[in-house]
Amino acid sequence: MLDISVLIVIVYSIVETFEKYGVSRITAHLFAIPLGLISSFLLLHGTIKERLLEGLLIGFGAVGVCDTASNLLNRVKSKLLNS
Repeated sequence: MLDISVLIVIVYSIVETFEKYGVSRITAHLFAIPLGLISSFLLLHGTIKERLLEGLLIGFGAVGVCDTASNLLNRVKSKLLNS
């Protein structure tokens, strides 16, 4: 489980880097799914079915972290600017 958590953070970092270099948010988030699948096949062990499920978990987890962090940052910024 620790491996998956670390891979979620790595995929999240890659997706955020794409966004910083001008890739649209939606397109960057779509990259998370294939990156999660690729990372699970290259770095994790198990059957193909396990790797597919873990790869999807990594990709969707990274997108969820991206959205949550972005929403939180926007909310904090708006509250600080309105104060």
